Amino acid sequence: MKMAKLGKLALSFSLGLTLLAGCGGSGGTTSGGEVTINLGSEPPEMNSFLNTDSTSGNVLRHVIVGLTTLDQNDEAAPGVAESWTTSEDGLTYTFKLRADAKWNNGDVITANDFVFAWNQLFSTYNGADYASTWAVMFEGAEELMAATQTEEDAKSEAGQAAYANVGWKALDDSTLEVKFTGPYPYALSVLAFYNLAPISEKLYNEYGGIDYYGKEADKMAYNGPYTVTQWVHEDSLVMEKNPNYWDADSINIEKINCRMIKDTGAALNEFENGTIDMIGLNGEQAKDYRAKGENVQSFDDGSIWYLEFNTKRAGMNNAKVRKALTLGVDVEQYVANVVLNESKPAQSFTATSVNGGEFSEKVGTVWNRSNDYTEAKKLLEEGLAEEGLTLDTFKPVLVGDVGDTGKKTYQFVQEQLKKNLGVTMEIDQVEFKTRLQRMSDGDFDIVWAGWSCDYNDPMSYLDLWITDGGNNHGKWSNAEYDALIKAAYMEKDVEKRTQELLDAEKIIAEEVPIGPMYYRQKDYICSDKLVGVQRTAFREIDLRFASVK
Repeated sequence: MKMAKLGKLALSFSLGLTLLAGCGGSGGTTSGGEVTINLGSEPPEMNSFLNTDSTSGNVLRHVIVGLTTLDQNDEAAPGVAESWTTSEDGLTYTFKLRADAKWNNGDVITANDFVFAWNQLFSTYNGADYASTWAVMFEGAEELMAATQTEEDAKSEAGQAAYANVGWKALDDSTLEVKFTGPYPYALSVLAFYNLAPISEKLYNEYGGIDYYGKEADKMAYNGPYTVTQWVHEDSLVMEKNPNYWDADSINIEKINCRMIKDTGAALNEFENGTIDMIGLNGEQAKDYRAKGENVQSFDDGSIWYLEFNTKRAGMNNAKVRKALTLGVDVEQYVANVVLNESKPAQSFTATSVNGGEFSEKVGTVWNRSNDYTEAKKLLEEGLAEEGLTLDTFKPVLVGDVGDTGKKTYQFVQEQLKKNLGVTMEIDQVEFKTRLQRMSDGDFDIVWAGWSCDYNDPMSYLDLWITDGGNNHGKWSNAEYDALIKAAYMEKDVEKRTQELLDAEKIIAEEVPIGPMYYRQKDYICSDKLVGVQRTAFREIDLRFASVK
C-alpha cells in the first residue's frame, strides 16, 4: 500500500508523520525511551490480508514480518525466512524459517501459518481487495479465487481441490515451498508486503475470525519488533517492544505513541508544546518554518494523486468527459498555491520514484496540459451530449478525506472546474476509513485518491486497472490493456516488457480511467531527540532503525 502502498495502497490525504533517514541529527543515541508521532488518522484495516492503506501499513510494518522484510536500502532481506533457494527456472522458491521466530504468545511460527494466511487472502468470499493483484503471481491462486466465491463454494469438493492445488505448501514445520507463475525479479520484495505475512490460525480463530481479527489491540497476533498494547480508536495507539522478536536486541526505542490528529494546526501546536516528536507540515507551515531557519525536510513519497472516476455513473462512463475534467484543473497552480512545495504535476501515471525514474523518462509527457481550455470544453460538451447530459444536469460529487488540507484541495478542484469548464461539482468530505469503504462499494462519482508503490517496479502501479481488479474501484475495463498487463507479467525479455508497460500508459492517457494530478513531495519536522528514522517511497513510516538521542 499499490497509496495504497500502498499501498502501497490507498493513501490517506491527512498529513501524518513524514520521515527521512537521519531525522533529528546524530550522536549520543541510547537504547530505550519513547517517542510520539502523528499517524494523522485511524488505521482502517489492521487485518494483514485485508489491508490496502498506508496508514494501517505504517503500524503493520512495526508489528508483523513476512518471509522477507525491507532493509535500510529498501532491498529484500531475510524476515521470518532466514534463507531460501531458487529453482533454475526461477519459478520455485524454498524458504527455511527461523527456529526462533515466534508469535507474541510464544508459539513458534510455522510454514502452516503462511499457508493459512495466503489461503485466507485468496479465498474470494473474504473480500480482500488486493487478492487479484497478487493472484496472477502465484500458482493456483487465480483458480482458488474462482472456486471460493462463497463459503459454501470453499467447502465444496471443487473448493477443497483448489486449496489442495495451490502453489504454497508447507513441506514441514520450518520449510515453505512457493511456486510462482513467472520469474518475477521483484518476487522477494513482494513477499515483504503485509498481505503475504503469516497469521496464526489458532489465534485468528481464538480472536473471532474475520469479523474481529485486527479490530482491537488484543485481537491480533504479532511477530514483529513491536506489539500494539493500547488502541483508543480515532485517538491514539501505542506500540511497545516485543520481547519475543528474534532480533529484539537491534530495536532501540521501547515505546512508540501514535496520535491520530487530522488538523495540521492542532498537530503543529502539540509539536511546539513538545507533546509530539514528529509531524507532517502543510505547505504554508513548511514555508513559514523554512523562513524561520528551522530544519524542515522534504522527500518524494512515491505517490501519485488523481481523480478516480466511477465509470458506471452517468457522464463518468464517457472517456471524453473524464479527459475534460482532468485537463480542466490547472495542476501547476494547484502545486504552487495549495501544496506549496516541490511536488510536480503528473506527466503520466507511474510515479517518478520507481526504478530511479528511468521508466518515467521513457514514458515522457503523455499529459500535455494547457491554460487554454477550449479543447477541454469541446471534449466535455461532446461527451455529455453522447450521454444525453448537459452542464445543467451534470453535477458530479467529489468524495475526499476530512481535514483542512484536503478541504483546500477539493475546493481548488471545484473552483477550477467551474471557472474553466462551467461544471458545478459538489464536495463530500468523509473519514478516511469511510472513503475507502465507499471506493470499495463503488459509492462515488469522483474520488480524490492516491497510490504509492508496493515494490520497485512500474507494475505496482499499472496492474491497478485490470478488469475486475480489487483496487479498480471505478470498474473501468479495456481488453487491450488487460492483455498488455498479462503479457508483461510473463515477459522475460526486459525491452519487450518495458514496451508493453509503456503501451499500457498510453491507453490510460487515451481512456482516462483516472485523471492524474500530481506526484507528491512531503514536508515534515521533528524534535532533536529522534534519530535514524527512515522515510522512503517504499516504507511510509519506519522506526525500526531509529533511536532516542
